[in-house]
This record gives sequence, C-alpha cells and structure tokens, in this order.
Amino acid sequence: MSLNITHAVVVTLTATFLLLAADRAGELRKNQPAYVPPAKPAVAAAPAVDPDKGKPPVHNDTVDDLPESKGREITFYTCTACHGVALIKAQGMSRELWDQSFDLMLTRHRMPPVKPEERVEILDYLTEQFPPRRRQRGGDNPFLK
Repeated sequence: MSLNITHAVVVTLTATFLLLAADRAGELRKNQPAYVPPAKPAVAAAPAVDPDKGKPPVHNDTVDDLPESKGREITFYTCTACHGVALIKAQGMSRELWDQSFDLMLTRHRMPPVKPEERVEILDYLTEQFPPRRRQRGGDNPFLK
C-alpha cells in the first residue's frame, strides 16, 4: 500500500512541475494579483541646498548657530559642508592650529579647495570666535596625530 501512496505523490508532483514549466507565459495564473512593493514612507523636507556646493548639509544647523561676526557666513558654508557647527564650537585653537586643521581637512579629508582670501577670512573668524580655552600642550594639533 505504501507503494501506491508513493506512486501517487510522485505522479502528482511530476504533473505539477510539468504544468508550471509549460506555463511560462502565466496563462494558468492570469487572475492572480501582481506583486506591488510597499510605498516608501514620506521623507521630511530636505535641508536647504547650498548653491555653491550643490549638496545639502549633513546636519540641521543654520548660519545663526555661529556667533555673529565678519566671516560667519563663509565659515558656515565652508565648514558645515562636511560637519556640524557643534564640532567647530567644541574647538578652541590658536590661529596656527586652526590653519593646520584646515590643511588637514584639505589633504586628508578631500575638502574642496578654498580661495586664499576666503581662507584668511575663515581663519580670522575661527581665531576670533573660538580661541584656545586652555594652554596648548607644546603647540601640537591633536587632530594631526
């Protein structure tokens, strides 16, 4: 008796596979609903795009998050193309160390080149607004290590 059941299962499975193979055009499955992937959830409004850089910033900071002074806007748009204002505010360095950090970002982090006069304005701003908070150890820039 088990031979009859085994035989029936083999015949049924063979017939099923043959029908599926012969039905490549889907004629036997006409009325089945098509798979529709779920809709993507609505995304919050994207941050404003800096027209000079062409990419949105990677944070939600605004120019007003930096202290008011000459050079604030150029500093904001140059620096926040890669990182937020919090990183700038967390620093306190001499002009020499700000300049070394600038070089590091240009060479190691592939920051886009900045015009010399803009660099001077940015360094003036950073030096004025974020001077050293404590005595520098040996004048070394901790970011260059």
